[in-house]
Amino acid sequence: MLLTFTPLTAICAESHEPISAGTYETSSTTVHFEDGSYMVTVVRQSSIVKSTKSTRSATYTKVGEKIVNLYDSKDNLQWTHTVTGTFKVNEGVSAVCTNSTYSSVIYENAWSLADHENSYSDNLAYGTAVYKKKVLFITTNTHKVDISIGCDINGNMD
Repeated sequence: MLLTFTPLTAICAESHEPISAGTYETSSTTVHFEDGSYMVTVVRQSSIVKSTKSTRSATYTKVGEKIVNLYDSKDNLQWTHTVTGTFKVNEGVSAVCTNSTYSSVIYENAWSLADHENSYSDNLAYGTAVYKKKVLFITTNTHKVDISIGCDINGNMD
């Protein structure tokens, strides 16, 4: 998984609905930029939502989300972009993404969501977004975000 930011470039391994109680954070990564701003990416996943046990395997639904937060050099949150994936897991056999959604929250009015796209395939939920910062109608900063969140056959998110 790659996150790409423009005009500053960094590479880092790393909805409409927030995950409810019973969630936990599985990883967090921070990328710092030359202007002092930084981006924090967090992966959260739900506990098992539904479970059907048999003698062969367990089938259940898991929800995971990858959240990208942009902060300025003074630690002020600028915007948050979240991709949420819903996965059907057949423990030890398969994991399939059944839905992908996104959410965007802008905290600093100079920023706007210029473009976004969401999709899912196999065991991955995908999302891309372009955020632009304008001052006096002139674009002064752009960040492109590429997010994917996957689920393996054991229900682990990445």
